[in-house]
Amino acid sequence: MRYQIQAVDPVGRSLWGLDVTAERGLWLDHRGKATCAFEGSFDVSGIALGPFPLLSLPSLLMGRVPAEPAEDTEPERTGRQVQFRDEVGRRWAAEVGGDGAVEGWRLWDQEEPTVWFSRRDSWAYLSDRTRGVQVRWREVLHESLEREPEPLKAPAGYREAPCRDLVPPRQGNPPG
Repeated sequence: MRYQIQAVDPVGRSLWGLDVTAERGLWLDHRGKATCAFEGSFDVSGIALGPFPLLSLPSLLMGRVPAEPAEDTEPERTGRQVQFRDEVGRRWAAEVGGDGAVEGWRLWDQEEPTVWFSRRDSWAYLSDRTRGVQVRWREVLHESLEREPEPLKAPAGYREAPCRDLVPPRQGNPPG
């Protein structure tokens, strides 16, 4: 699996970029003119997108539930709602529309949801009660790719830094 995300502000200025392939990745901080390469995992605690691994990020941004039911369980279905527990025992609930698309989902911690995703109008929202953040984004461009995109590369003059030091600014805009 390979994906890229490039975040820009409302006037099109680059904020950050992420290029991930299976076990490797490259993070570009365009405002700080810095970069880091990583293998295995990258602590994205500075990115307000909830408690999810990097490889689930494309699914998350597209509105899919970023987890699968545990292998030994069958999801419970009640009307449009589907509930299940994932491999690590977390409880999930999703609302599925008539066309089969996920309209929203919630990740539960004990008795109440702590992270949830919803769509309203053309916007997607991800709220994380534990971290006290909400991120909203919308897809502004969708195109079919004839081939895989070229890997992101650090522009000339960017310094290398530890990944833990490179997080997008909290006041920055989410991917869009």
